[in-house]
Amino acid sequence: MAKAHDRWLRRVGRWIFTWPHSQRAALILAAMVWTAGLVAGRLDGLALMDLPYGPVLADGVPSTSAADVRSRKAVETERPISPQQRQSPNTLVVATEGEYPPFNFVDATGALRGLEVDLTYAVCAELQVTCEIVAREWDQLQPGLLTGDYQVVAASLRIPDEPTQDILFSTPYFRSSAAYATRKGNMDARASGPIGVEADTRMAAYLMSRGAAEVRTYPDAVATYQALSDGEVAAIFDEAVRLNRWLNDPSSRCCEMAGGLVYASTYFGNGVGFAVRAGDVELVERLNGALAKLANEGRIAELSDRYLPFALN
Repeated sequence: MAKAHDRWLRRVGRWIFTWPHSQRAALILAAMVWTAGLVAGRLDGLALMDLPYGPVLADGVPSTSAADVRSRKAVETERPISPQQRQSPNTLVVATEGEYPPFNFVDATGALRGLEVDLTYAVCAELQVTCEIVAREWDQLQPGLLTGDYQVVAASLRIPDEPTQDILFSTPYFRSSAAYATRKGNMDARASGPIGVEADTRMAAYLMSRGAAEVRTYPDAVATYQALSDGEVAAIFDEAVRLNRWLNDPSSRCCEMAGGLVYASTYFGNGVGFAVRAGDVELVERLNGALAKLANEGRIAELSDRYLPFALN
C-alpha cells in the first residue's frame, strides 16, 4: 500500500513539473495564498487566546493560565477614557469584562479580543463610528454605564424578562442555548438516560419538564461533568458554551456533544444583548438596526465560526 502511495506521489510530481513555468508559478502562488489564509484565520481567532477556552473550565474552576490572564487584563482595566472620547459623536465607548472567553478576553499580546469584541467592531463599522472598547471589572460595568463613563456594555449580559428602570437592552445578538454531551460513540444514550445536570438551574428545570428520562442532579457543573467521565450517567445537559469549553479541555477526551443546540427561551432566557442607559432610546435603535443587518447578512454567524463550532444567533 505504501509503495503504491509513493508511486502515485511521484507521478503527480512529474506531471506538475512537466507544466510550463508560468503554470507552476501560478500553482505555487495559489498554495501560498491558501496557506497564509489558514494561518491568518487561526491568528484571528483562537491562536492568540494563550489557553484553550479561557481561564476557567466550568463554574469558576481556574486553569493554570488564569493568573496570567488576570494580570494582562489589569493593564486594560486601568486604561482611562478621555473626556473627548466620551463626548465625541463619532466615537462609541463600549465596556466589556475581558474575562469571559470566548466572548471577551485579553489575549497573549494584552489586547481585548473575543466574539463580542469582534461583533462590537462590526456594529461600529455599520454605524460609521469609531469603537473604543475598554475592560472593566464585572461589578463596575453597570455603575460605569449609569455614570456615563461609557455608552454601551457588551459583556454577555442576559436580557431580563421585565424592563429595568435604569438600563435599556438591545435585541439579543446571541440566543441562550443548551446542549447534551455523551461518551464518544454513544450519542443515542441521551434518549435512554440517566442524564446528569447541575441542580437548581434553568437546565435542570427544562429536563424536569420533559420527563423523558431519569434525571440525576449534581451540586455544580464540575461534578456533573465528572459523572459523565466516570460513567455514572449516560449523558449530561448544560449551557452550550460552557459545555463546549469543557469538551475542548484535555480532561474531556472521553466525551462529545450529542445532537444540536436546544433553544427554550421560557427556561434559558431571552439571550444576551448590548446594555445602554434607559434614556438612550435612539442609540439602542441604531444598535438594533446594525444587529439586524449583520444577522440578515450572516455575518454574526461568520463571527461565531471563529470561536465556536456552532452559531448562537
